[in-house]
Amino acid sequence: MTENKFAEKNMQCKAFAERKQKEIKGFQKVTLIALTIFWIGYGYAYFLGNSSNLSYYSLLILIFSILNSNVIFGIEKMQNRVFNILAKLNGVLFFVWALLTIVSLILK
Repeated sequence: MTENKFAEKNMQCKAFAERKQKEIKGFQKVTLIALTIFWIGYGYAYFLGNSSNLSYYSLLILIFSILNSNVIFGIEKMQNRVFNILAKLNGVLFFVWALLTIVSLILK
């Protein structure tokens, strides 16, 4: 009797872990899409020369890059190839953006 309860509890824990993993993957997909939109907004604000929007988008890019650091900077890959390429592109953009920001601060 107790073995059945233990097995049932174990199955519930596994189902809960799988559900949480799916939720995390869904959250990562949404934030990667939002991060791409923020990069587009940053480029548009840079094109217009709007410095207040540049700082706003910079903070959003920084926050969403930290949220997706496992996928962007780590070894972890997304299951979908498009999202995997998008994550790596966001990582490259973040690295270039950080490098240019540091260089511009040094030169000022």
